[in-house]
Order: sequence, then C-alpha cells, then structure tokens
Amino acid sequence: MLLVGETINAGNSTARVKNYYSANGLIVLMDVNGTFESGTTITGTDSGTVLTLSNFTINRDYDLGYEDLNWDNINAISLDNGSIIALDAHFTGKSSQDYQSTNVITI
Repeated sequence: MLLVGETINAGNSTARVKNYYSANGLIVLMDVNGTFESGTTITGTDSGTVLTLSNFTINRDYDLGYEDLNWDNINAISLDNGSIIALDAHFTGKSSQDYQSTNVITI
C-alpha cells in the first residue's frame, strides 16, 4: 500500500503521493517531475509498493469531493504552546512518515 507523502518513481519520473484510496485505486500525486501515462509502472520508495497505472489524468480539480490527508491539515490535540500530541503510529521512521516531528510529544 502506498504511503501518503512517499515518493514514487517510474524510470526518471518522480512524484509524491498526496492521497491514496486503496478501495477504488485512486492515487493523487503532487510535485510531479517527468511524465506518467497509462501503463506506467510506479514504485513507492518507502513502501516498496509496485503498481501499474491503468489511467492517468492531469487534473487540477482533484480536491473536490475527496478528503485532504495532508498532515498539515489534520486536527490534532495540542498543548498551549502549540506542540502536537501524536501517537507513535504516525511516525514509522520512513521519510514519508516524518511529519516534521521536531517538538512533537508522543503518548
């Protein structure tokens, strides 16, 4: 399963996973460098997941109707000084799961 935030590679092309919906196979990419098209095989650098794109569309209207899973927009419990309290499960040690953990308190 692809991890949100991880880099995917397809030859010399790269992108980061913005969202991944395993139930319907929708992958939303950001920071796209290079070209992707139907039939392209992608590999997740952290998860090792290998998938072949059955369809690829460049569409800037993605966010309509889908939840934004970006860590910066998650409502989290925080202390009075703004430090976030998070569960260790959010921090796997993989680069895509490094949610700017400076000053984060885990419980």
